[in-house]
Amino acid sequence: MRVLLVSAAVSLGLSGLAHASGVFIPIETSGVQLIKVSSNGQYATGSMFAGTGFRYTVASGLEETLSNLNVSLGINNVGTIAGAVPENGGSGNGGRDLGAFVAIGDLPVQLTSPLQTNSNGYDISDDGTVVGLSFGDGFVGPAVAFAWTEAEGMIALPVNRPDTYSRANAISADGHTIVGWNDQEDGFRTAVVWKDRVPVDIVDADNIAVGEADGVSADGAFVVGGSYMDIDGNFGSWRWNASTGGVMLVPTMSFAFGVTPDGNTIVGNTGFFDDPPRAAMIWRKNFGTMLLVDYLAEQDIAIPDGWDLSGGLTSISADGLTLVGWGSGPNGQTSYVIKIDRPDALFADGFDPR
Repeated sequence: MRVLLVSAAVSLGLSGLAHASGVFIPIETSGVQLIKVSSNGQYATGSMFAGTGFRYTVASGLEETLSNLNVSLGINNVGTIAGAVPENGGSGNGGRDLGAFVAIGDLPVQLTSPLQTNSNGYDISDDGTVVGLSFGDGFVGPAVAFAWTEAEGMIALPVNRPDTYSRANAISADGHTIVGWNDQEDGFRTAVVWKDRVPVDIVDADNIAVGEADGVSADGAFVVGGSYMDIDGNFGSWRWNASTGGVMLVPTMSFAFGVTPDGNTIVGNTGFFDDPPRAAMIWRKNFGTMLLVDYLAEQDIAIPDGWDLSGGLTSISADGLTLVGWGSGPNGQTSYVIKIDRPDALFADGFDPR
C-alpha cells in the first residue's frame, strides 16, 4: 500500500479552518470499484471487474479479495458486507445471484425466504438488516425492493406503484431509514424513502419528483440522489432534509452518493455525457460544488503520479473525514481512499464545535 503524507488546512464547511493532515491511499488491488465506506470510516467495499467482492480495512490497510461473492455493495460499522454469491456463474453469466452477507473472517450467509429467484444485497445496517433488489431470471416481471432480517426473512418493501420496478439502495446505520427508487409509470426512476418501512415519494416544493435516492446519512437525517431538474430548469443532484421535508438542488453535481449527518458535505460526480466529461465532485455548505481535484489542491493534498480521478466519489464517512472513490491509476489501479485527520478543531474565529 502506497500512502502519501501531506499537510493541509481543511475546510469542513463550518465557520473557520481546522489544521489537519491527510493521506491519499491508492488501493493497490487492480480492477476494484469502491462503492461504500462504513459510517465510522473504518471499512470500505466494492466489486472487482473480474466479478468478485472486495473489502478494505482502513486501520490496517488490509485489502481482501472475496472470491465467494460476485456482488459487494454495502458495508456496516463492523465490516459486514451485503452482496450476493453466484450460482452457476451468477446472473451475468446465465446463472443466478443469491443475496448474502459476509462478516469479517466468515463465509457468506445466504438471505432466507427469497422473494424471487435472484437477489442482490445493496446495503446493511449495524443491526444486520440487509436491503436490496430481488428479481426473476432474465428480469421477467417487476423487480422489487426488499428488506431482510434474520427474524423475518426477506420481505418486499411497500411502494406506491407496486406494478413498476423498485429497489432499495441504502440504509442508515441505525436501520430506521431505507432509501431507493420506484419507477413512475413512464419508467423514470424517482426517489422513495422508507421511514420504519413506510414509503414516502420525494418531491420538491413544486411537487416535482426527484431522481432515485442513492445515499443516506448514518442517522437518516439527510438523503441524497441525482437526476433532478427544478421548475426553473436548473439541473443537478438533490438533498432532502428529513426534519423539514425540503429538497435542495446541488448544482453541477449530476449524481450524489453520500452525505454527512449535518447535511453539510455531499460527494458524487458529474454525468456520463457532461461537458467536460465525468469527474468526481464534492459539495460543502458555504463553499458550493467543486471538482475533487480542485478540492485536493485547496487542501494541499497531492494526487499521486499517474492517477486520473474522473470516475467519481462514491461514499463519505459520518464525520466527513474519510472519502472513497474510483478513477484510473497506474498498474490497473482504479480505487482510492482519502483520509483526513483533524486532531483538534480550533477555529480561526475562536469557535470550537465540540
